Amino acid sequence: MSTITTTTRQYIDEDTFHADVQYIEALWQRKAIGATDVPLIDIGNGTPLVFVPILEHLEFVYARQLRAFSQSRRVITYRRHETRSHPVGLTERAEELRQVLDYLGLEVVDFVAHGDAAMVLFEFAVRYPQRCRSLVIIAQGADYEIAPHPFIWLLHELFLRLPIEQFVPAWFLRRTVVNYIMASRDMATKTVRSLPRHLVEEQFRKIQLWPFVYKFSVLPVIHYFDIRQRLDALTMPILLINRYDDALSPEPETHWLSKQLPNCAGYHLVQGGERFFLYSRAEVVTPLIEQFLV
Repeated sequence: MSTITTTTRQYIDEDTFHADVQYIEALWQRKAIGATDVPLIDIGNGTPLVFVPILEHLEFVYARQLRAFSQSRRVITYRRHETRSHPVGLTERAEELRQVLDYLGLEVVDFVAHGDAAMVLFEFAVRYPQRCRSLVIIAQGADYEIAPHPFIWLLHELFLRLPIEQFVPAWFLRRTVVNYIMASRDMATKTVRSLPRHLVEEQFRKIQLWPFVYKFSVLPVIHYFDIRQRLDALTMPILLINRYDDALSPEPETHWLSKQLPNCAGYHLVQGGERFFLYSRAEVVTPLIEQFLV
């Protein structure tokens, strides 16, 4: 395990952030994949590298890696279809990923996935290990429990059992989710490069009918994720990267995962200011991925 630290206080400025968001938005090309109209990014040439998508409008998380790796590789991502009326879980998301690969004629590729997308990638890798050359897993353990567990799990159970999506204000749910994204238990990590909260909220406000998306498109993935009993199937090389104090993926859990994986090729901890350190600390994280993929 390696540790990356810094003591310089920096923030992503608005102009840089908006330029990266626009960079992603300008790259989308709509493709008919199966019965779905899928916005797809497919740029560069060389060995393919697939970035598994997270929630719509949060694709900026991969913006800096897309720029960097497209100079030497073929890089691919897509905007997943968010559902607002029926649940879509891990199985459906894994099959969605398979359909994109089939459409592109890609049999075996390297993958990068952050957070919720890593849950989907784990599910895909268990189902189709022969299609995975390697996995880069950012900020995700082998299961998912959020501290403080009782409150947030109660909220999840209410969403899953009752039609409260019709009554919960979008602003309240957005604030709750962003609170966890921006959480930092270690004051020392607040001194490193960070993404300001209002920029994260700005992207979340673009998600239409957010309480419905949370119930039908987010919770069916995160609430039931637990791959601890299926780790033996993950024999491909896997690189794990996390930060010290992520409230959604506690470091002890990713450390445990690094010891249990059949072929963990590296485990790195980054001192980052928020959950999207893949973006805000790209100058640290991207070289770690580059070294792994050589």
